[in-house]
Amino acid sequence: MCGRLVITSSALEISEHFGFSDADALTIESSANFNVAPTSQLLSLHRTGEDSILEEMHWGMQPLWLSHLEGRTPVINARAETITEKPMFRDLTVSGRCVVPVNGYYEWLTAHHAQQKIPYFICAKDMNLMNMCALWHTRIIGETAIKEVAIITVAANEGLSVVHHRMPAILENAKVDAWLSGSVDESVQLLQSWAGDSLHLQEVSTRVNAVRNNSSDNIAPVSTQVLPTLFD
Repeated sequence: MCGRLVITSSALEISEHFGFSDADALTIESSANFNVAPTSQLLSLHRTGEDSILEEMHWGMQPLWLSHLEGRTPVINARAETITEKPMFRDLTVSGRCVVPVNGYYEWLTAHHAQQKIPYFICAKDMNLMNMCALWHTRIIGETAIKEVAIITVAANEGLSVVHHRMPAILENAKVDAWLSGSVDESVQLLQSWAGDSLHLQEVSTRVNAVRNNSSDNIAPVSTQVLPTLFD
């Protein structure tokens, strides 16, 4: 599961991260967000023909065969193991691959028979941008075209599995082009548990549980919040 993100890099910094020149720098205004929740707009890199495009997409997608007004909860994640099989994602593995750059994300440890959920912040060294693999499509609502995106998850690596059994599919910069432009088989092979430099994992305050709390305090380390039980 990947349900809450941290994005502190500016649109310009993200643009430069993907090698766009100053002339290509985005005019999108952005500010640090320490509690990015589903339904937010995420800057995403995708290909259109031979061109690489960085634009905002709505986090959370509905199957295109359903009305946007049906009230179904949007899908925010897609399991790597089934994206080539599920009707909702199958075609997107051909023409809807993208990358969502983030500075970190939160995951929750469910402890003591699901009585407590403790948040952890996960990031690369120095909170450098991480490239999360994702799928996107365009939904037409009336005369409006809305790009929707879902982040792909894989089995968590050993370091992160102590908190949760899933993690986002993360790519090194050198593999981004292969993900966006390779064949389906080649691209899907890139969706593996992260094996690069260790990601930093730290327990943080439960204040992050409320989306209204959006400050750097969200990612400050705290001493354990796991409460004792009769079984301890």
